[in-house]
Amino acid sequence: MSQEGTQPVAQALALRYPSGHWLRGGDPRGVLEAYAQQQAKAYSRVKNRFIVELLGDLAGKSFLDYGCGPGQFLLHALRAGAPRVVGVDAEVTALAAAKLLLAGQESEVDCQLICARQWPFSSSAAGFDVILLKDVIEHLPDDQGLLQQAVRLLGPRGRLVISTQNAWSLNYLIEGFAQRRLLGRHHWQGWDPTHLRFYTPPGLERLLARAGLEATAWRSSYLVPHKLPRGGGRYLRLEFLTRLDELLGWRRPLDRLGWCLMVQARPTGGGRHS
Repeated sequence: MSQEGTQPVAQALALRYPSGHWLRGGDPRGVLEAYAQQQAKAYSRVKNRFIVELLGDLAGKSFLDYGCGPGQFLLHALRAGAPRVVGVDAEVTALAAAKLLLAGQESEVDCQLICARQWPFSSSAAGFDVILLKDVIEHLPDDQGLLQQAVRLLGPRGRLVISTQNAWSLNYLIEGFAQRRLLGRHHWQGWDPTHLRFYTPPGLERLLARAGLEATAWRSSYLVPHKLPRGGGRYLRLEFLTRLDELLGWRRPLDRLGWCLMVQARPTGGGRHS
């Protein structure tokens, strides 16, 4: 497994998490443990299951996870038989956690971890069969440029999988109204302070089309809000409601109405774009 240093900045950068955030902690094992706790929640389990479906068969495929964090989907790709796996993230500690997670995997697999905060992150990276942008585009000022660079890295029959947050969701209508109108937090952008925007399914489709991509499959989760505030920073979690996501989050039109919106897209031109 190889690891490259931070590349020169080539475009406007995303907002960074504060230094006290768990993702920027100094202990990779602690980061990995915090991430595992987060991913064990019902919301994350359903979301990740849908992402795996959209990624499809990775056996014999080259795989790029841009914004890979502690490496959960890198591990999935290795176990699924991907012969070439590349993870890119802006946070050094996240990559150290990913390296720890991937330790002991098959040594003959070409696996790279790259610290970078922009495209292009490496002049040698090209021709990926599958690219994942999990919860990335809402963080970056130039989301259009990100998708255009992703298309340049896709092989002729490549597929891109994106997850982001959805302004058509019931949670956005309820929580967004409360945050923006009742509490006066006019710049509220969801559960993450580093988010820059929300998307709608038609808006995301137009963004993809301008980059030369066509949406081919949709999923959504958190159709009904099940994390309810109880005051004092505590929440009531009605996680049995995620069963609705599993049953309906892949059926149209509900596959476009969850808080988390996931889409698979393919190049429209039949080959790599220049």
